[in-house]
Amino acid sequence: MVELLDKWLDRTLTIDDIKEWLKEQGQVKFLIEKQALTEKDLDHIASCMYQIYRWYYDEIPCLGHFLTAVVTNDFMDACAYADKANSLVLPLYASFLYNNVPMDYRTKAKSPQEI
Repeated sequence: MVELLDKWLDRTLTIDDIKEWLKEQGQVKFLIEKQALTEKDLDHIASCMYQIYRWYYDEIPCLGHFLTAVVTNDFMDACAYADKANSLVLPLYASFLYNNVPMDYRTKAKSPQEI
């Protein structure tokens, strides 16, 4: 699979790419096996991660409370605002941001009017 970062930079990333990446993660495999996550949950999580991509490229003007907390590295708020599905995969947001998102997202996240 092409790396998500490459697709991010080429502006060709899709929700399906993110969902495929999620399914490769050990934590997600475990949660699906234990029936703690469903396909609908994976669709929702992938959609949330895709919103970060759209926000990064100014396709949407702002993020909701949960994703704002995620991109500003506010763990307490991320935990408080996460729904059931996202609360189960919070560590994957850190992995997604660290490994698949250009680090300059942090500069954008520091600008309050952008979030």
